[in-house]
Amino acid sequence: MSENPVDVKMPNSLNALWSMMLPGLGQMFKGQIMAGIIWSVATASGYFAFFWPGLVVHALCIIDAAVNRGDESWIGVKSWPQRLGLLALVVTLLFYIYYRNI
Repeated sequence: MSENPVDVKMPNSLNALWSMMLPGLGQMFKGQIMAGIIWSVATASGYFAFFWPGLVVHALCIIDAAVNRGDESWIGVKSWPQRLGLLALVVTLLFYIYYRNI
């Protein structure tokens, strides 16, 4: 009997390579579809605002794909207040860079 290719887990290093090529794809291959979509939108927004925030968010996405082994994403941030704090920090940084360059 052969295994279902969808159920085969990929190594984290390969997931990091997929995330390097297309942000969020590594998370999607790990079965974290919503996390992959969020990482894709966040990275695209960062690149749209200015190059450096996009590069930082892209690097965080790659690190998340390489390091994260569980069902959680967000680079090991487990509680919702910490997640909201990280999100607020990233949004504040993007707004600051956007308004600084207008």
